[in-house]
Amino acid sequence: MDLYLVRHPETIAPKGTCYGRTDFPLKYPVEDTADVTFSYLPPNFNHFITSPAPRALKLANALYNKYYLEQNRSVIEIHTDERLLEMNFGDWDGKLWEEIPRKETVPWMKDFVNARTPNGEAFTDLIHRVDLFLDDWKENGILRQRWEETNKQKLNVLIVVCHSGPIRAMFCRLQGIPHEEAFKSPVEFGSVHKLEI
Repeated sequence: MDLYLVRHPETIAPKGTCYGRTDFPLKYPVEDTADVTFSYLPPNFNHFITSPAPRALKLANALYNKYYLEQNRSVIEIHTDERLLEMNFGDWDGKLWEEIPRKETVPWMKDFVNARTPNGEAFTDLIHRVDLFLDDWKENGILRQRWEETNKQKLNVLIVVCHSGPIRAMFCRLQGIPHEEAFKSPVEFGSVHKLEI
């Protein structure tokens, strides 16, 4: 199955803001990102899943409109999955990094893979929930089997709209990238990344 991962559009969050669950408004009209993103997606696909965060859901809806309303295709639903949410930074979420006490950030940055943010997640927590998502959609995964039985066809192309963190976690799982190196590759706003399950 081809898996297309799409990152949400840029938000108005000031540069240097730590945010995962805080949802800032989009910086530009969502249609601007959808127009560019759309050109990197396949002409046909079977299923569409998005993070429930508004910044991802807005792009998912805009892409849906381009696929179906403009091209008169048969309607399919957009499904949300909370496992695709961005990392929960807990007490730090929505704050500028420079405002967070260094006594908290320095130990976390030394081991961001395993160390949890105060009242938040570690990267391993995000990886765990993303792995559960991938397990459900791999061949013989429970959600994939259920989808194929319901729709009486093979699931060949899945589009997922989410965030930088979950996309990087999927890179780690599906491309064998070490967790410590997950943030070395760019994942730009509105970018599309094709993987295979």
